[in-house]
Amino acid sequence: MNPSTTFPHTGLLCTLVAVLLLTLMPASLRADIQQRDTLSRRAVPHSLPAPTADLPYLRHRMMTSPAPVEIHQQGRHLCITSRYAQLLPVYNASGTLYSSFRLAKGTNWLSGLPRGSYFINNRKFTIN
Repeated sequence: MNPSTTFPHTGLLCTLVAVLLLTLMPASLRADIQQRDTLSRRAVPHSLPAPTADLPYLRHRMMTSPAPVEIHQQGRHLCITSRYAQLLPVYNASGTLYSSFRLAKGTNWLSGLPRGSYFINNRKFTIN
């Protein structure tokens, strides 16, 4: 007996059961599941106060490269040495992600960044 012929709408039934369970779940539990900080696994409050020293989980977190890299600035160019192929996130002065650059194993040259300040692996670089 083929289950798809016996119950032709099983996918729809599963979706409806999931929606029903989410609607019957207490709102506090549902908000706690949805509002978790992925790095520290702490629940983030709904009304966020201003970041302070006693609330470190509210500070903006910038991603760094997964493996260590050496970065040297030479004029408007950055010389980046990496032991592994990886992605390197670069943030602008306001802390928003500017771009992620693909690094090959060995020496990589990063040029063509517009003038301004950038954060790479939590270090500030200024391109003049």
